[in-house]
Amino acid sequence: MSASAKPFKTTTEQIALLKGRNLVIGDEEYVEKLLLSNTYYNIINGYSKFFPMVQDKYINGTTFDEVMRLYIFDSELKQAFFKAILAVESHLKSIFAYHFAEAYHDKIRYAYLDIACYDPNRILDAVQTIHKLSGIINRQKNRSGSSIHHYVHAYGNVPIWVLVNYIDFGDLRHMIINSRKAIQNKVARDILAFTKQNLPHITVFTPEHMIDLLSNINELRNVCAHNNRMIGFECRRDSKYWSELHDRYNLSQRNRRHDIYSIYVSLQCFLSETEFSFLHNTIRKRMRTLSNSLQSITMNDILTLLGFPDDWYLTSQIRQQKH
Repeated sequence: MSASAKPFKTTTEQIALLKGRNLVIGDEEYVEKLLLSNTYYNIINGYSKFFPMVQDKYINGTTFDEVMRLYIFDSELKQAFFKAILAVESHLKSIFAYHFAEAYHDKIRYAYLDIACYDPNRILDAVQTIHKLSGIINRQKNRSGSSIHHYVHAYGNVPIWVLVNYIDFGDLRHMIINSRKAIQNKVARDILAFTKQNLPHITVFTPEHMIDLLSNINELRNVCAHNNRMIGFECRRDSKYWSELHDRYNLSQRNRRHDIYSIYVSLQCFLSETEFSFLHNTIRKRMRTLSNSLQSITMNDILTLLGFPDDWYLTSQIRQQKH
């Protein structure tokens, strides 16, 4: 075994290690079960770093229950955001497929595999998109249970409204980016109908706004889908400053716009009022529940890591959900 390799430790040994670091352990049998079913790495290595320590020892009476509650909170937050982003994906797939098919209805077969159907200024990117789409069709056409298999063998063509069910968010985003401006304009125009439900003061939603905001939404989707930690996550780039959206949430041109709060704000542009209200209320309730479980740190410590304003879960109004 190399000097850097960590030896296996039983759950009993893991608990002894945590107690030696002054982490308060309650019901040891219960904690053993949690460590066995969720792993020490996921719980302790992933979330204990957010609690105060001095010389590798926990202070302020930090408990295992607090760490576990933070782990659960992060999981619930990911589920809420993932559900919202899947709704965004569904809206975009439907709207984009409609307008792409409308624009190229005269092309009998596989218009989305034709380079002439994309922005001539983005040829190289469009070629990559076409290659990806072609690969999806080639994989699915031999799978007898897939819709692509049915359309290839029955009609010799797979309509775009069938194809979009087999592409991921990133593929969809690149199809939109590489499309001609006329299609982008129509997609953005239809998405504006969602935007105005949540932000009535916004009257124009340009393709540039749409494409920019989708970049970080896509990145967060991958965090949720791969079950990576959300707390402390930051996107690789800032969303471009858009005064009509960001000023409303005190996100000035000088602010960073790459955290979870910034994405939460952006999602209003792509969700119905009911969908966004559900996200808003779920986040708020989960924050209130976590706040009641913390003693060695405050909820504002966690809100800072997510980019949310202090006391947001207390001061932000519950949004009315329409049914």
